[in-house]
Amino acid sequence: MKKVRRVIGLILLLLAGKPEAGFAKPVRIGCSGLGGLYLPVWVAQDRSFFRKHGLDTEVITFQGGPQTVQALVAGDIHFTVGGISSGVNARLAGADVLAVATFVNTLPYTLVATRRIKATDQLKGKRIAVSRFGAADHVALKIGLRKSGIDPEKETVLLQIGNQSARFGALQGGTADATLISPPLTLTARKLGFHSLLSFQKSGIRWAYNSILITNDFGQRHRETVVSFLKSFLEGMAHVLKHKEDSLAVLGKWMGLKDREALEESYNYLVESISRKPYTDPEGLQALLDLIREANPKAKKDPLQAFDDMSYLRELDRSGFIDRLYQ
Repeated sequence: MKKVRRVIGLILLLLAGKPEAGFAKPVRIGCSGLGGLYLPVWVAQDRSFFRKHGLDTEVITFQGGPQTVQALVAGDIHFTVGGISSGVNARLAGADVLAVATFVNTLPYTLVATRRIKATDQLKGKRIAVSRFGAADHVALKIGLRKSGIDPEKETVLLQIGNQSARFGALQGGTADATLISPPLTLTARKLGFHSLLSFQKSGIRWAYNSILITNDFGQRHRETVVSFLKSFLEGMAHVLKHKEDSLAVLGKWMGLKDREALEESYNYLVESISRKPYTDPEGLQALLDLIREANPKAKKDPLQAFDDMSYLRELDRSGFIDRLYQ
């Protein structure tokens, strides 16, 4: 009997801190792009926080939120880090997707224009570059210009140009008069003399933006894995806030950047944007839903609570785990 107990004890010791039995490893994490907002994930990977919490992980970079969420729904990845809007759209279309944390509840954009345009009211009749209609930057533009008294759909010419680099290239080349960009391109824009017309981060606009997404089915079957992922991510986020130099090194590696100013531009924006306790802002999520349903009146009328599940995060918060990271 003692021998049996020793064997059982050894098995339990080997399983301690591991994902649930039968879970396919490695845990695959999809990031919907490259940028400073993904730094907590990169830090968690490079500084072994995922491994610390029992997860063998692989981080995969995708080209945009829709592609990343498609991989999530297909089961090719287990977690998505990126824009919640793609998850909301997928949910409205019937997919089993929800957010378990939202760590950026503002829009990470700055509206920049050519030198001759110095205020938003001068954008009437002008050409504004967006990635594509319905994308996050297009949505942000609609919100920002409406608050400035301009209807972008009726009073400006919207050009579908592509990613941020392509949009900025259109601005430089004269194809567009204005566009939305994020760090570190904001630094480049300032150096080249382009005018910053509106910083969404400083505008007070509440908006659910960057989240961690899972399928509800995965969460139901692998709750402990989700909790372990969140522990790792939260520890990565605390590391970013407490250890700037090391975080800049990780950021430079993943983004392929060596320019100190550009790295600091991205880092500072992230630090000013993230929430230590990354609950989804209900007002920000409702604003997103309202705009999506405005564009698609036939979208499902699911209640707000259908789009996220904060129970995993709440469990960690109530245990004191998050507070201890900052002591």
